[in-house]
Amino acid sequence: MPNNSNVRSQNYCILRALQRCTHCTKPTPVLGVIVPAGHETLEADAEVSDRLSAADVWEIAPAGALLFFVEYVPFTVQNRLYELSQHYRFDHCEQAGQSLWMNHCSFCGKQIADFEVYCEPEGAFSPISPEKAASIQLHEVQEPFEAQAAGYSYAPDFLGYVQRSGGAAGARTLLRHNGKK
Repeated sequence: MPNNSNVRSQNYCILRALQRCTHCTKPTPVLGVIVPAGHETLEADAEVSDRLSAADVWEIAPAGALLFFVEYVPFTVQNRLYELSQHYRFDHCEQAGQSLWMNHCSFCGKQIADFEVYCEPEGAFSPISPEKAASIQLHEVQEPFEAQAAGYSYAPDFLGYVQRSGGAAGARTLLRHNGKK
């Protein structure tokens, strides 16, 4: 798998929550990746008018971001994800027409589409209340991170209500860069 990373960071977090499987209707654990404020994204250089000779530049993001439709993560990240769930794995997604890192139901084994988890209201990582957000677990990983992700959204406000591994509540610092929101 080629390394075409477009997101990188000095550290990252793995989110864990429950998502109802649309196939068997059972609640199953799902994982997601979030990078903190200050991570970098690869952007096309807007100063270059000739796209054939354009140089891409890494830009610092002012806020944390959720990553989805992930096409590549290095083996070190794969191992961390596997430690938390054997059901988040690389697979061919018929709906997207490509292979991605995605969640699978722990009961029936069917794929759980990223849009269900990240984009639908009340999806595992799209809660609409602080109470629902409090059921999300956040595992901080103090290791370098890189990925090729087609889906990217700034971290939503609910992040302040998630539960950090080890029992500490909240993760608002992931939302800000240099202490600013």
